Amino acid sequence: MLARSANLCRTAYSARLRQCLWTVGARPAVFALSQQQPRSLYSSSPEDPAKPASEIKKTLVLPPSYADTVRRLLRRFLPQYQSLAIGKVVYEACSTYPDFKEFWVDDCQLPETFQTWFSTTSLYVWMAMARIRADPNAKYYNQGLVDCFFRDAEKKMRASGIKSSRIVNDTLKDLVSSFKGTVMSLDEGFARSDAVLAAAIWRNLVPADDNILQIERVVRYTRRQIQRLDQCAIDDLTAGGFAFEKIEP
Repeated sequence: MLARSANLCRTAYSARLRQCLWTVGARPAVFALSQQQPRSLYSSSPEDPAKPASEIKKTLVLPPSYADTVRRLLRRFLPQYQSLAIGKVVYEACSTYPDFKEFWVDDCQLPETFQTWFSTTSLYVWMAMARIRADPNAKYYNQGLVDCFFRDAEKKMRASGIKSSRIVNDTLKDLVSSFKGTVMSLDEGFARSDAVLAAAIWRNLVPADDNILQIERVVRYTRRQIQRLDQCAIDDLTAGGFAFEKIEP
């Protein structure tokens, strides 16, 4: 009795399945195609040709309203993320000036010490900062430049044998105050006259009474380099397309 019921159920199920297949329009050929192995997603057969590159590009284009929003966001936030990279590029030009040993140590008779390096490098960093101030994103770029300057200063201090973090941090605080004073005095001297600029250089870079002629050379050199920087496009400067000249006799 149970076997007969099972046979009846199988017969009814098979009949119902054939009816459904024919109802939806399934034919033996179509049903045979459904048994084939699925083609790869990366297939380039004529049955599924790849889309042309032009059509793929069009699908990636944002609507105008979204594109304008993205542009505004990039203009606002991108300089902040680029500041460190641009600071590294500009600082590379400021820290590789060719006259440290020849002019600052030999001609100006300054000791070859960390303090001398910091003071002279401050002059080159200030000249680059003065040019970058004309750019709308100057606060980000100059901050990146100053950050690279003080990272290099910290690296040199630790390389000289100072292991105490407290001493390094206290020294960096003093250097920050010294750098701010140097920048303010050089700004004032550059805006007012050569005499005021010479006084700023004498106080911050060449504190020796018998180096009057060397101070005059630095004043002429500073004016000339700032003029060259002013003629340099900001894109070239931030891309590393500028180098400081040697100090002429």
